[in-house]
Amino acid sequence: MRNFLPSGVPWGSPAADTVPLPPFASPADHDRFTRLLQLHVALVDDGGPSLAAKTLGSALDPRGPRSERLTDLELHTALATGFPAPWTPAALADALGGGRDAPRELPDGRWGWGFDPDFTATPREGGGWTIERHERGSKSYQDLEHDRDLVLLWAEDYSSRFSYPYGWRVDPADAAALAEGARAVRGAHAHDTSYRYLENWRGEREEYLAEG
Repeated sequence: MRNFLPSGVPWGSPAADTVPLPPFASPADHDRFTRLLQLHVALVDDGGPSLAAKTLGSALDPRGPRSERLTDLELHTALATGFPAPWTPAALADALGGGRDAPRELPDGRWGWGFDPDFTATPREGGGWTIERHERGSKSYQDLEHDRDLVLLWAEDYSSRFSYPYGWRVDPADAAALAEGARAVRGAHAHDTSYRYLENWRGEREEYLAEG
C-alpha cells in the first residue's frame, strides 16, 4: 500500500495545555497565544537567531485591537511551525473556517476534509484514527497512532509546503539583481548575532531545549 501520509510531521508530539485557544475569552488570552507562538518560533529556529525567525517574530507582535479570532498570519505560522497548541479536531476546524476543503464533522463522529483527493478520519478503539484517502474511485487506508495526530496532519495539510522560491523556478536575473544587497544584509546580520543579548539567548535556548 502506498504511504500517503506526509513524513515531515512530528507524529505523537505533545501539546502544551497552557496555550489558550480561539475563540479567545479576552484580549489577554489572545496576547498570551501570540507571545507563546513567538517563543515557539524562536525555539525551533536553530540560527544565531536567523534573520527570518527574528523578522517573523517581529511581524507577530500584537498590534491594534485584539480579536477573539487568530489573524491569518498567526494561524498560518502556528500550523507551519508545529506550534503545540492543545487543538482538538473541533477547535482547529473552527479556526480554519469553512470552505469546500475544510474539515467538517460528520454525523457519525468521523471527520472529512479535502477534495480530489478527499479524506475521512475514523476514531480507532483505544485511541488514534484510521485515515481513508479517496481519489477517483480508489481508496487507501493508514492509521494514526495518537488522538492528537489528526490535528498534526491537518496542520501539515493546511499550511503551504512550497512557498516561493523553494521548489520554484527562479529567474537568475532576478536573483542576480538582489544578490549584492542580500550579501550586505547577511554580513550585517552576522555581526548583529555577536551582541550579548543574542549570545545570551542562544545559551538560554539550549537550556530550554535540553532534555530533562
